Amino acid sequence: MNKIPEKEILADEENGFFIYLFKLNPNEEIPFHKHKTTKYNYILKGSMFSISKDKNDSKEIKEGELNVNKKGSEHSVKAGPNGCEFLVIWQE
Repeated sequence: MNKIPEKEILADEENGFFIYLFKLNPNEEIPFHKHKTTKYNYILKGSMFSISKDKNDSKEIKEGELNVNKKGSEHSVKAGPNGCEFLVIWQE
């Protein structure tokens, strides 16, 4: 993912557990990318669309919802009209 995190919440290198805060401006896009591990996105504010490359479908994830991007999945992200603030959580 090309977007730089807004804030590091937790980076436990010893146990390989990470939580980062990201913020996207309204309609901002993150191009297609692939995950090496399963990552969880928890939406704090706003909404985003996750577009799957292999299934060619899109789903909206709203405030208070959790989205799972499985290991090896390839997708892009587009913030909703009010932007999006979300946590990315994963373990390596």
